[in-house]
Amino acid sequence: MIPIKIQCDCGQKYAFDVEPVNGQMATSVACPACGADGTAAANAIIAQTVAMPPQPPPLMRLQPSAGPQRVEPPARPFVRPIAAAPVPTRPASEFNLGLGILGALGGALVGAGAMYGFYEWAGFRFPLLGIGIGVLTGFGARILYKGTDNSLGIISGVIAMVSVVGAIYLMYGEFPLMNIISAIVSISMAYRIAAR
Repeated sequence: MIPIKIQCDCGQKYAFDVEPVNGQMATSVACPACGADGTAAANAIIAQTVAMPPQPPPLMRLQPSAGPQRVEPPARPFVRPIAAAPVPTRPASEFNLGLGILGALGGALVGAGAMYGFYEWAGFRFPLLGIGIGVLTGFGARILYKGTDNSLGIISGVIAMVSVVGAIYLMYGEFPLMNIISAIVSISMAYRIAAR
């Protein structure tokens, strides 16, 4: 089957498939719009199609070689390496964990002294002042460390806990379990301030 596409002189385009007989149309064809005979145009298209047999792919000729040939890999384009951005490092003199711990101890002592001093002055036990110990411990650590650090936050929390328990023990002569809330809030405040 050969596909035939014809454009009539009237401008109408039409197409059909045909099985040629002796290289020509077996029957006549007419334009569907004006009725003009399109057999000659169809025979011309058939003649062109039959005259051009499909070309076989070119044959490759093998050249005798003296031995195996080395195939060179394609050249890689020159790429200039990009220098990695320097990782900012903190000078050891700027951030000092020892100074941060010293600040936490100082803040804890001031807070515990204020809590016990209030008890001696007013004769009234107010365990929630332990929150102030946590705040002072965290700020003392943060100020002397000149920044924040997760390790410093954990250490500050431990120092605040020991200070609150010690101050409450001095006031009560024991540590009542109901005062555990004051210790927990104090630890949380010290960690948050020194670690973030």
